[in-house]
Amino acid sequence: MITNTFAGSIHKGLNNQQVRQYNSRMIMALLYKNKGMSKSQLAQTTQLSIPAISKIIGALIEQGRVENTTTVHVRKGNFKGLYNVSRNRPDTICLNVSPTCIQAVMVDNEINSCSDFINQAIAPTTPDELIDAIVSVIVACRQVNRATPYRLSIAVHGQVDTLVGSSMHMPQAPWTENIELKYILEQRLNVDVLVDNDCVMIALAEKWLDGHDGQDFCVLNVDYGIGSSFLINNNIYRGKMYGSGQIGHTKVTDNGITCGCGREGCLETEASSKALCDKYLRQTSQLTQESVPISFDDFVTRYDRQDAIAQDVANHAANIVGQSLYNFLITLDINKIILYGNTCALGDKWLKAITKQTLNNPFEDKTARKQDQTLVSYGALSNVELVMGMSYLWVEQELDELFQ
Repeated sequence: MITNTFAGSIHKGLNNQQVRQYNSRMIMALLYKNKGMSKSQLAQTTQLSIPAISKIIGALIEQGRVENTTTVHVRKGNFKGLYNVSRNRPDTICLNVSPTCIQAVMVDNEINSCSDFINQAIAPTTPDELIDAIVSVIVACRQVNRATPYRLSIAVHGQVDTLVGSSMHMPQAPWTENIELKYILEQRLNVDVLVDNDCVMIALAEKWLDGHDGQDFCVLNVDYGIGSSFLINNNIYRGKMYGSGQIGHTKVTDNGITCGCGREGCLETEASSKALCDKYLRQTSQLTQESVPISFDDFVTRYDRQDAIAQDVANHAANIVGQSLYNFLITLDINKIILYGNTCALGDKWLKAITKQTLNNPFEDKTARKQDQTLVSYGALSNVELVMGMSYLWVEQELDELFQ
C-alpha cells in the first residue's frame, strides 16, 4: 500500500490518478532543487522508467509548468536536453521585514537571484511608514527588470496570521495594531502576495537550499526575540491555528520580567540578545552605580574578552536554551536543531553549553545520542540564501496544487 503523507496525515491508499499526481509533484520538486535535469537523471533519481518519466514530463509541459531546454552541443544517443521549470511565470521579490530592517532580493523562475541584495535599515513610527518602506525596497529590486511580472513573498518578524496575510504582533514596533500586509500591498501594487513568519523563511531555506535527506529538524532563531519553526515529514508544521513555533513565549522561570506577550518569565526574557544586554546592564549597574545601555555587539566583545559578568550572563542563557531544546527531544522526537540569530556570534563555547544541556538525559546513553542521533549546530546559510527561502512559499503552493 502506498501512503500519502504530504499533508502530515496518512490515508488508506492512492488511486492511479493520485499516483501520477504524486510523481508529478516529486519531479517538479527535483527540477526546482537541481535547476534542470535530463529524463535519464529523473528516472535514476525517482526509480521510475523512462517511458513513465516521458509521460509525466509531457503532461507538465502541456500545463506550462516545465519546458525543454535546447542545448548548444549535440550529444550521441537519444539525449533530448534538460528539462527545467518553465520561464512562463513571474519573478518573486522575497522580503524579510522587521521594525528595524528590511532585507530583499528578487529571484527568477528557478529561484536564482536576479537582483542585488538589499539590507535597508528603517525606523518607521507607524504602520503606514512601514508599508512605504516596504514599497521603496520593492521599487529598488525592480530596477533590474521593470518589465517582468512579479509577485511578493514576505517574511515578518513576530506573530503572523498566514490565512489573511497580516502581521499580528511585531516585537520592537512602536505600534500594537495588526497590519494587513497582504491586502494592502495587493491593492496598492496589484500583485499577488504571500506572508509568513521569519522562522518559516529560515526553515524553507534550510529545506530547499541546504538539504537534510528527509530528516525532521527544528530551526531556532535566537535574536532580539526567540522564534522557531519545525520541519516534520518534509512539511513545515504550522498547527491548525497557525501558532506553531512560539518557543520564545514558553515559561522557563519566575524572573518577574514582563515579556512582550504580557506574561513573565518567558524564554525571551532570559535568553534573547535583548535579555542578555538587559541582564548584563542590571548586574554591572549594581556594582558601578552607572546605567549605560550597551548594544549586543558590545556584549559579544566583552564576552570574548572574558568579562566575568558577560560570561555568567551568556552561560545562564545557554543553559536555559539547552533545557528548552531538551524538551523538544523528549516530546517531538526532533533530534536535529539548527541555530540562527545574532546570538550565534557568541561562538563555539556558547554552542557547547547549549548542547550539554540538550543532551542531558539521565535515562539514555549520552554517547550514542551525541554520535548517532542529536545534532545541534549553527546554520550555515547566508543572509541572501535565507531571504531567498521565502520564494519557496510559492513553490510549495504550486506543488500542493499538483496533489489536489
